[in-house]
Amino acid sequence: MILPFIGLAAGLFLLMLGTYFIRCKHANKTPLSGHGDGVDHVDSFVLSLLLSIGVILFSSLSVRQYGYFCLAGGVLLLYGVNAVW
Repeated sequence: MILPFIGLAAGLFLLMLGTYFIRCKHANKTPLSGHGDGVDHVDSFVLSLLLSIGVILFSSLSVRQYGYFCLAGGVLLLYGVNAVW
C-alpha cells in the first residue's frame, strides 16, 4: 500500500524537477560535457561500446533536454501508479 504513495511522490518530484530544468536560465548548457573521455577502460569490447555510446549521449544533452526526460519519466511513473491503484 505504501508503494503507490512513494511512486506518486517520485512522479510529482520528477515533474517539478523537469519543469525547473526546462525553465532554468542555464537551459541551453551541457553540464556533463567532457565526462565521457575515460570510458574505454572496460575489458569487454561490447560493454565498452555500449558504455561509450551511452555516456556520449548522456553527456551531450542540455539541461532543457534533461528536463524533458524528467517530465516524461514523471508522467510515465504517474501513469503506472494510476494503473496500479
